[in-house]
Amino acid sequence: MKKPSANLSGRSAATPAYPELFEPIRIGNCEIKNRVAMAPMNVLFSMDNRGYANEQIMAYYAARAKGGTGLIITECVLGTRLASRFPFTSNLHLFNNTHLPGLEEIVETIHAFGAKTFIQLSIGFGRQGHSHDHEAPPAPSAVPYEPNPERLPEKIRKYIRKHPSVFNPKIPNMGLHPHVPREMTRDEIKNEIEEFGHSCVLAVMAGFDGIELHAPHGYLEHQFLSPRSNRRTDEYGGSLKNRMRFVLEVYEKVREMIGNAVPVGIRLSGDEHMPGGLPHEELKVVVRELGERGIDYVHLSSGSYEAFDHMFPGKDGTMLDEAAGFKSVLPAHVPVMTPSIHDPAMACRAIRAGKTDLISLGRQLLIDPEWANKVQAGQKFRKCTRCSECLMRTSVSLPVRCLHNPNLGREKYIPEYWRPARAKGRLVMPQIAPLP
Repeated sequence: MKKPSANLSGRSAATPAYPELFEPIRIGNCEIKNRVAMAPMNVLFSMDNRGYANEQIMAYYAARAKGGTGLIITECVLGTRLASRFPFTSNLHLFNNTHLPGLEEIVETIHAFGAKTFIQLSIGFGRQGHSHDHEAPPAPSAVPYEPNPERLPEKIRKYIRKHPSVFNPKIPNMGLHPHVPREMTRDEIKNEIEEFGHSCVLAVMAGFDGIELHAPHGYLEHQFLSPRSNRRTDEYGGSLKNRMRFVLEVYEKVREMIGNAVPVGIRLSGDEHMPGGLPHEELKVVVRELGERGIDYVHLSSGSYEAFDHMFPGKDGTMLDEAAGFKSVLPAHVPVMTPSIHDPAMACRAIRAGKTDLISLGRQLLIDPEWANKVQAGQKFRKCTRCSECLMRTSVSLPVRCLHNPNLGREKYIPEYWRPARAKGRLVMPQIAPLP
């Protein structure tokens, strides 16, 4: 290992270089060893679109757990059969027992390398889903999303100018191609919520330490919340009270099915950043309501696929004010997690100032899975350049790669990321609340 840099030479070897980042924190009944989480990312390693885990996925997570990350949040896992028909490109699935073995292997692998793991479970992508059979995706209303190339990172805009077919709506199955959605019926809504609750039971059976409800970025739950995408005239549309009904019913069904077996959190955009969209002040009302109902944590994001520049900002700390807004309406014991702070000094200042409680790293952990270990030891790490190579690949349905980390996508070939033997006596059965 490299020696700590000179400016940290007066520090005790046992003292972390950035102490606020390496204090343990409790989320519900789960203790996380530090304040560093891996943000959920759709990296397209499942490849076959049948929703099952594979060796590459397990080794990919192993590398980040081995690198010192305290909490690994999985890529978005589709939690109903209907949702699985409208993926991003390829996603893991969890809605029947055949998905359990692979997901438990992921959990055991992450645990073997010293991290906790939450599953990010989605009830659907709505109008941002993509059909390989040209079906209309189910959404709150028949309002298509309108991706704007000018709100993409500059490197992606250059790529599109060079390859305009990527943004051509006549070309099927491209990651940026929007499909016109159809309005979900009330019966569909109720059935989806019921099935999703059962999928959360399966998540507990697989051994996950927590569940993150997937409601940011303009996906289905966000679409119900937003007046931009929700034009319904029944009890699920109109006023904010009605628009938040779907999100609250999903949360209540999850609690009904699993009780407090594991923490249940939610990821939400802090602001939609679109005309006629979902503003921060309305989202604070939603967050306050969830806090009163017992949500265990809130994980921030921002924007949507129509406001891509807010989802993938070009600098650190752009979501901290929105994070502070959420913290202001939550009970003190409910932590907030904020992404896209690659600078450990800024992260520590934000935690000290009470703007956030944890940070979540996405692209930064693609370029350097050892970020947490290196930061704790005061060593130099490879910093993400935000070149958008990873995003360009997923936009054309290719697995993630990184220009500066040649091992991203080939972790399964590296023995240090192979799972060690399980310790004797450590096999346990999940503790699940009695089914109603």
